[in-house]
Amino acid sequence: MPRATITVQRKLTILRDADERQLNNKESLKSIARSHGVQAVQIRNWRKQREVLSLTRPRARSLHKGKPSTIKYLEDAVIGHAFEMRQIGVGITYNHLVIKACQLDEGFRAKTYEVQYQLIRRLCNSNCLVNRRRTHVSQEHPQEAIDRAEEWLSEIRPILSAPNVLKEYIINMDQTPLPFSLASSTTLELEGEKTVTVRQTGNSKTRCTVSLTITADGGKLKPMIIFKGQRGGTIATRELAASQYRDNMVLSCQSNAWQDEENMNDWVDGVLVPHLQQHAAGSPVYLFLDQFAAHDTASFRTRMDSLGVTLKLIPGKCTWVLQPIDVGIGKPFKDRVRQKWFRWMINHAEADVDLPNASTDEIQQWVNDTWQELPEDIVRNSWKKSNLSWFV
Repeated sequence: MPRATITVQRKLTILRDADERQLNNKESLKSIARSHGVQAVQIRNWRKQREVLSLTRPRARSLHKGKPSTIKYLEDAVIGHAFEMRQIGVGITYNHLVIKACQLDEGFRAKTYEVQYQLIRRLCNSNCLVNRRRTHVSQEHPQEAIDRAEEWLSEIRPILSAPNVLKEYIINMDQTPLPFSLASSTTLELEGEKTVTVRQTGNSKTRCTVSLTITADGGKLKPMIIFKGQRGGTIATRELAASQYRDNMVLSCQSNAWQDEENMNDWVDGVLVPHLQQHAAGSPVYLFLDQFAAHDTASFRTRMDSLGVTLKLIPGKCTWVLQPIDVGIGKPFKDRVRQKWFRWMINHAEADVDLPNASTDEIQQWVNDTWQELPEDIVRNSWKKSNLSWFV
């Protein structure tokens, strides 16, 4: 039976528990060790190494780094290059660093590609560089967007911090596309399998648009779903008009399932106006939107003025760090909808028939249930991105 290895994080946890139990309960070290499935001598050794352990990676399983890399002499140059590229937002891969190392050293260039790749991979791992999926795409340096965001917030914060401004009337709305099929692009498969097939539903390309609206006090206003169809067509007049979720959300149609000027008016009538009916006299209302074309039409601005709403547009290319729905709502919302889609798919999928298509009713149910379940803490925290909080 192979010897068990214990991570540094667990060692430190055991040490803290042992210290507390010996101090408060006068418990023996052997008893404490037994409860954690380790030996008392191990805890004594870890106590001697506590300072070193606290400076070691939490997931490390040994304080000994093993045999040093044969390209240790290239570490500063190669890893330094990687950090420089990431500082300016450039994506890098192991292959990029292989090329860099080949440029730096003839001996490294003489090795086979397989050896080069593994040497670079291990060098990256030892420096905590791992493959990550991108979360944002941009053509400019990220710091430029952050600087613009900070400048804009420096003007907005004093306005929102005024004593007569209530957080329930500080509002953010944004749209997000929602596919009818939420199948993952990856799957578990046997190692070495050359062909990896993933079945899709018949409407895997079909999508709708969901408009989500939140307030700075953690409130969630009615969601709005825009399906593909004509405003006076069958979907709008029959399916959506008879929906059991009409009281919980605004349902509409557009030829491409997009948010347009007409649907913005539907959102105002069905979501914003009902919220403003509870408006306390004397308290200003602020609506923050991104610079999407339908948000900045003359008719929409006139409508906001007539309702006494101050419309503020978030600077372009800054929504990923500024807009609360982009910062804290979009991912947890879609993750929860995807979980409901997977449960539905598991219950309906059969080996010998085509995968079923999700209906508009099922999409409405998933959106409604997800929006109801989303914790208010997540909504409040979406206004408080590190160093870019909307409030002083």
